[in-house]
Amino acid sequence: MKKLLNYQSSNILFNDLIDVQIKAPLKEIELAKSIKSLDKIADPVSINVREQYEENPYPRWRYTNISLPENFSKWINAEINPNKITYNKNFDRPNVLVAGGGTGKHTISAIKYKNANILSVDLSLTSIAYAKRKTDDLGLDNIQYLHADILQLKNLNKKFDVIECSGTLHHMKDPIEGLKVLLDILEPHGYLKLGLYSEIARQHVVKAREFIKQKHFKNTVEDIKILRQEIIDGNVDPLIQGLTKNGDFYSTSSVRDLLFHVQEHRFTIPQISKILKDLNLEFLGFVFPIPLIKKKYFKFFPEDKEHTSLNNWHEFEKKNPNTFGGMYQFWVKKN
Repeated sequence: MKKLLNYQSSNILFNDLIDVQIKAPLKEIELAKSIKSLDKIADPVSINVREQYEENPYPRWRYTNISLPENFSKWINAEINPNKITYNKNFDRPNVLVAGGGTGKHTISAIKYKNANILSVDLSLTSIAYAKRKTDDLGLDNIQYLHADILQLKNLNKKFDVIECSGTLHHMKDPIEGLKVLLDILEPHGYLKLGLYSEIARQHVVKAREFIKQKHFKNTVEDIKILRQEIIDGNVDPLIQGLTKNGDFYSTSSVRDLLFHVQEHRFTIPQISKILKDLNLEFLGFVFPIPLIKKKYFKFFPEDKEHTSLNNWHEFEKKNPNTFGGMYQFWVKKN
């Protein structure tokens, strides 16, 4: 091991392999010692989810796009377009929380908010150490990391102007309880971005899990390889074969997150609408990586100038079931 750490090969690919497989993991072990914990994680479901990500940090990534910092108002308006918010000086130096920041790819994207002070929290210390390494490698100094359960965040005694929680609440025992905690620490003028799995868009995942249970597959490397080959060979329901179009299908740790997760909830738009109503939240708009979906929506519902009718979006999703294949991503604020 020590020889490999100091060895320099003439083959740059071999040196890269040593960096990825040996040097980076050792650095993460050291970084983990410096990361603070808010409290001992006690919730049984949180413990199970943490253990999954301790063994399989997700996603493992090497490169990401970083946007030039702009005022928060510009970014949210670009995402909820054609709806928009008005400028507010509270967002000139926003306090930003990334709840469930994982391995840091999502967290690092938040530096696009100009003059932001960013706190990222996650259940998995291994994932946070990965994120901290990548943050250090990029020379970013406005991101702090904390090992914590969302359920504990009320003990921070701090409020945030912007909270992003994508792909996290649906892995909690009670997503609504987690959401209420986030709302308690959101400033009255603040904005919250949520990401939740779609019941309609994940039917191929539901089918795959039924198949996995029927065939008694475990989340071992060997079983995952066999499972993937059966799917590729077409020995499954055609709906399940759609998984081959998902990038997560081609990585062991990603397949574990996609198909073997220890806890998952899925939602429909009517369910989301009821949650927002019950919690007195205003829906500001869905976020899509490309504008084509909103253009298509507008052809169906030209009267919805701001694209904020959840009833219309539900009808649109029923006709276009892959619309929210990643998940529902949307912004809300307190009424």
